[in-house]
Amino acid sequence: MNFRRKCFFLLIIALSKGPMGFAQEPLRPTVTPEFWSSFGLQGRASFLRDILGKDIAKRTRTGMELGYRSTDAFFAGNQVYMDLSGGYKLSDHITVGAEYRYAYRSADVDRQRLCALFEYATTFDRLELAWRFDYQHNFRPFGEPREVLRNKFTAGYNIPDLKLDPKFSVEFFQWAGHQGLIYFGTRYKLGTEWSPKKGHTLGFGVIHDRERMVFAPTYRVIASIDYTINLRKN
Repeated sequence: MNFRRKCFFLLIIALSKGPMGFAQEPLRPTVTPEFWSSFGLQGRASFLRDILGKDIAKRTRTGMELGYRSTDAFFAGNQVYMDLSGGYKLSDHITVGAEYRYAYRSADVDRQRLCALFEYATTFDRLELAWRFDYQHNFRPFGEPREVLRNKFTAGYNIPDLKLDPKFSVEFFQWAGHQGLIYFGTRYKLGTEWSPKKGHTLGFGVIHDRERMVFAPTYRVIASIDYTINLRKN
């Protein structure tokens, strides 16, 4: 086969494969360990009781959370954040609300986000089920994920005579951009909670984050611990 014929066949193959025909295969995911910790306070807007009325104020929810996220070394800090949230319990099963986060990032620019929340929760005997939908606006440049839709499904089981009840959740992340909805990540969590005394909760968990739709995805394995004080129960 002479040189001209070889070039002709190479051209035919290139046209049949299209512009992405010779693109590289996606890289194998990089697995990184991290550690997340947080401290939170939960309450209600009792100071608005005279304005809203006792019944409405009783259904309000307020919250504050301070968190620290590191790499595999605890003092190799990656992010410190603060969440401020407010909500209203429409019924025994439905809660709506909003949340704001400011995050200081040691190795990158700081980030802010604002979320609108909807949650439905119910129980079947000892089984607890919940679905939470977040519409999240990230204050980031155009071309990056600014409008994100998050769907989180949680299942927990209350085991008799056991203080460490298991809880599992899976959350799906979609970017609503100029190309439509792009499913770009999944987060799994398996954990448990322990209450040392009324209104206080200590949580432990293992989180697995999986990136999608990127050439070099990162899978994160995260150990988490959080402490929450619910002032409504004190």
